Amino acid sequence: MESIGVIGAGKIGGSLLTRLADSKKFTLTVADIHTEQLARYKEYGGINTTTSNKELAEASDFIVIAVKPWDVANVLDGISPILEGSNKAVASVAAGIPISTMEKHAPSEAALLRVMPNVCASVGLGSAVVTANEAGQKTLPLLMEIFSHVGQVMELPERLFDAATALHGSGPAYVALFADSLIQAGVREGIPRDVARKLVIGTIEGTAELLKDRSAHQVRDEVMTPGGTTAAAFVAMERSGFTGAVYDGVSAAARQSKELGE
Repeated sequence: MESIGVIGAGKIGGSLLTRLADSKKFTLTVADIHTEQLARYKEYGGINTTTSNKELAEASDFIVIAVKPWDVANVLDGISPILEGSNKAVASVAAGIPISTMEKHAPSEAALLRVMPNVCASVGLGSAVVTANEAGQKTLPLLMEIFSHVGQVMELPERLFDAATALHGSGPAYVALFADSLIQAGVREGIPRDVARKLVIGTIEGTAELLKDRSAHQVRDEVMTPGGTTAAAFVAMERSGFTGAVYDGVSAAARQSKELGE
């Protein structure tokens, strides 16, 4: 049984831990400097807890660093002596931190991987992209298996990670923003807020199912009748720059991701 350690018990790390524990396929350890974050995992079957990253690294074959981008270097510096001469592999979920930066804080032969998941992992419907340095290539299948427990996983060249971070890493927030705007628009038109919320959530859920088998253009064209209400809405939204705003937002997020790694 593979021993997996997760450093950081926040949203992504916590979601991954609970899904892996439910699978009963791994020996699990979580480390966090905040003891209150560890409390829930002490009661969760099959997860060992510690406040020591070194202790976790010693006990784990595969280490997932799930901390803020600015903390990744310090975490690697702390566990680097334990990685020296071992077969352990380390994956980071931090946005914007390239493998080249990780390599500066780890032994030269270390197997280093990078994964960009999103918050939908908390409900098992996330998506993630992965990549690795040369030493980490042999560990990619294990990384993909680990993150398959929280959603779909795809390998992607690291040069596209900033774009992927902007597209799907930040994506749930964009969808939530659109959902909130739809709800507010419904309320403005006189629909009770609780009803508007249910209508919007149902619409998003149903549309997501349709998009699994059809292109976005197909779904759009099935709804839009020439000269109808949807066509009128599209004209008004485009006049207000809807599509351009989406392009600009994703572009800005990609630039910010790149700057985090510089």
